[in-house]
Amino acid sequence: MRKQFQRFSIFVVAVSLMVGFIALRSQAVTQNRLAEEKLARDYIQAMELVRENYTTEIEYEMLTNAAISGMLRVLDPHSSFYDRKAFDEMRMEQRSQYFGIGASIQSRHRGVFIMETFKDTPAARAGLRYGDQIIKVNGENAESWNSDKVRDNLRGELGTEVKVTVLREGVPQPIAVQLERAAVDLPSISGYYIVKPGVGYLALSRGFHSTTSDEVATAINNLKEQGMTSLIFDLRGNPGGFLDQAIRVADKFLQRGQVVVSVRNREGKAGDRDWNAESGAPENFPMVVMIDDGSASASEIVAGAIQDHDRALIVGEPSFGKGLVQTIYPLSGGTGLTLTTARYFTPSGRLIQRDYSSGSIYEYHFRRTANGDVKPEDKANNQMRRTDLGRTVYGGGGIEPDVKIEPATIGNEQGVIWTTGLFMFVRKLMAGEIAAAANFRRNGIEFDHQPQPNEFVVSDDVMKAFREFMADFIAKNQDYGLTIKMVDNHLQWSRGKIREEVLMAAYGVDTQKRMTAEQDSQLQRALAEINNSALLAEKARRLSKASKK
Repeated sequence: MRKQFQRFSIFVVAVSLMVGFIALRSQAVTQNRLAEEKLARDYIQAMELVRENYTTEIEYEMLTNAAISGMLRVLDPHSSFYDRKAFDEMRMEQRSQYFGIGASIQSRHRGVFIMETFKDTPAARAGLRYGDQIIKVNGENAESWNSDKVRDNLRGELGTEVKVTVLREGVPQPIAVQLERAAVDLPSISGYYIVKPGVGYLALSRGFHSTTSDEVATAINNLKEQGMTSLIFDLRGNPGGFLDQAIRVADKFLQRGQVVVSVRNREGKAGDRDWNAESGAPENFPMVVMIDDGSASASEIVAGAIQDHDRALIVGEPSFGKGLVQTIYPLSGGTGLTLTTARYFTPSGRLIQRDYSSGSIYEYHFRRTANGDVKPEDKANNQMRRTDLGRTVYGGGGIEPDVKIEPATIGNEQGVIWTTGLFMFVRKLMAGEIAAAANFRRNGIEFDHQPQPNEFVVSDDVMKAFREFMADFIAKNQDYGLTIKMVDNHLQWSRGKIREEVLMAAYGVDTQKRMTAEQDSQLQRALAEINNSALLAEKARRLSKASKK
């Protein structure tokens, strides 16, 4: 009963605050004033009832934050409320940096571990490394914390100190380090390099922040200096960000005057706009764009514009499908919210927003068929559009790739092996405790490493040691449900995964991805499609020139 009362009370608070919010923001006519005043009184009364009668003491701030969050949740999945700390973090990340120690962490076997430290950061200078288990933060036991709680406690105000205690493989006693939080760069581009002679690869995977367009320009110029004549532009996993940055990035590849995106506000409200490419000297080299179901919002604007104008082929999986535009509103006390204020359409007129009418966040994020696509009935109900060359494209459910390639998937058994025993085995490898590979030992990341042939080959002797280790690990950790037969069934997969983890521990994740590019089936297909993409773009350019005569 108490839970029902709580839900009802919070519901009343949320509804009342929503109406009060509308009343403050709108120019209500006189006949609505009495109704608004009544609802405001209801809100105050509900707040007081909860405060005075709920089973535990409740603060006004908590109730108000819950009310605002509830109000926004009924609108759409992307309108959100942020408390002061979350709002500060969001704004910092949009500036391509945050304040912390400069380390990537993940939950693995019964703890939270450092996976990577970043160059010129407090964590790297203090000697923290792959496999260090964080057991204390500022003297507080963190062994039962999840990765989010550890991350929140490692971040903080610029220049403040944090004491971190870790367990390191091969070191009998815990290691404690005192770190001063610093500004940690978080660039949009995770890496770029020449993937094969003449072909550049650029991974724009960390969102569209305030520096994104400049980062892309710098990367392209550097790749050109290295002999790049065509480009693989990887937008996989990019969650989106600033609209203006998406427009500026797309502008680099489109002809002057071509539409990049159209933004439409609420009916009757001013602010509708079409953004056109303005560059007088766009990049005309052949390119292929890669997307997946993690590509959303701003990355879909770029992919949609390039696809609709037939500038390049799109390779990978259907994108997420976010066609809503949010405006950021700071609130009092350092809090803030993002509110959906418009929708955007691709140049052909597609609205790619996924359906969210069910109200279920789970349905919204995971309502996909086995092959990653939207449900067939959803696609059938969407309006068909045409690219500049007359190719068929659809709205709703994201950007459909021109060439669909499913990624390599990890099964449940593989996932458990990877995040438990395999990870703990690699910790021993990097500590030099596996006799068959004593040369694997590293004391930290070698930044800016230039890949060499046949580095960290996982030999049969290493795999024999791995199997022996797993037999002992399974005996000591029976709650995972692993058996040695499961390990044997995935030995070949484990060989590749061990090498990936070792390369990440030694050189960082960006270099690791570069050194294992041959295993990326989507990237390999993108490379194979460069010539076809070039033919498509050239045909579109000829059509554009003919239409201007």
